[in-house]
Amino acid sequence: MKRKKRMTSWERRRYRRVKIMISVMIFMFFIIVTVLFARMLLPYEKLSLNEYFSVSYDGYNTKGFTVFERDDEALMQTMAEVSKKHDSSLFHKEEVTEEDYRNFIDSIRVVNENQSNLSNGSRISVKYTCDEMLAKKLKISVTGKSKDITVEGLSSAVVLTKEDLFQDLQVTFSGISPNITMEITNNSSNEFIKNMVFNPEEFKEYYTAGEVVRIRAFFSDAECLKQHYAITTPSEQCVMEYTVEGMGEYVNSASVLPDNIIKEAVAAGKTAFVDANEYGVRIFCEAHLVPVYINKKATFRYLEPSLISAYFKAVKPEYAGKDGNDYNDLDLVYFVKITQADGVTCDAEAVVRFSNIIQNKDGTFTYDFSNPKIMSASYSDSSIKKNVISRYETTHVIEKLPYTEYY
Repeated sequence: MKRKKRMTSWERRRYRRVKIMISVMIFMFFIIVTVLFARMLLPYEKLSLNEYFSVSYDGYNTKGFTVFERDDEALMQTMAEVSKKHDSSLFHKEEVTEEDYRNFIDSIRVVNENQSNLSNGSRISVKYTCDEMLAKKLKISVTGKSKDITVEGLSSAVVLTKEDLFQDLQVTFSGISPNITMEITNNSSNEFIKNMVFNPEEFKEYYTAGEVVRIRAFFSDAECLKQHYAITTPSEQCVMEYTVEGMGEYVNSASVLPDNIIKEAVAAGKTAFVDANEYGVRIFCEAHLVPVYINKKATFRYLEPSLISAYFKAVKPEYAGKDGNDYNDLDLVYFVKITQADGVTCDAEAVVRFSNIIQNKDGTFTYDFSNPKIMSASYSDSSIKKNVISRYETTHVIEKLPYTEYY
């Protein structure tokens, strides 16, 4: 058996030096690996969320609210720096895209953004949030997730009453009842009130004298808050009533007409009996009489007419202005004899109609009796009643005038 050769002192020293060098190299390797690994785990950037938001206040004192604005431009610059550091890094734990940076910016928000009913000196605590998982992926250290803010700079509100809103509102009516139109004019010099909408709660094209119209001021609490106004009455209760007045109204009852106007109408109606040839042939045929012609022309003429009855008809509201209906009619029925060249005479009845008699605001009346015309004539009394009464029973209120001296 061979004996192991003993190392010399020089060999032992060289062995120790080699061993130490290898140990140092291994140690340095682990140090480098550890530093690189630690560097890979460290964030590229620290980001304080509250530094990227500005806060302002709107509304007015006691009704203020916060308005936050995110500084997207500053955030994009920060993300650009993070992206550069990512690109220059030797090792990447995860693959990062440009969309990741955009999504991270979009995720940064104020948690309790809508704080309202604030007063000057109010202390509020604001919370901020972001996508924590995405921040970790982008190697961003997130801080500044909350901030205490003291409210300041809120102005006092301008207080307006319902009377203030309607003070310069002009409501005018024109026309004849029940055909009155309404116009609303906002004459306010206050820009807030001037831009406010005033409308009737129930819109109608035409109104009747004496009607009460409820006009409402339409506004929103949000708009009042924005423009620093406080209105003491809610919009749904901010209503004023206006009584409809016109230049006059169409007479709707015979009791309104004075005797002198009826007498004037009766006298004017008699002047309509001029050309008897218009109805003469039909009346003679109804009476089974033979008309006489000279030179192929009828020879009828009226004798003196006399009033036998009078009717006043007022159109019902639902039929006013429809199907050619007048608002009222004064129908005067006359008895008249018609004669012709051979001396043969026939009894007849004829109707003269005056329409749309108006009573003015001052109590006077407006009417036109200047151009009377016979609107119906017949030998048959039933035909006259049909044209005066029966045809109008649905659409009109019909009154027979009582007997007076003008009959």
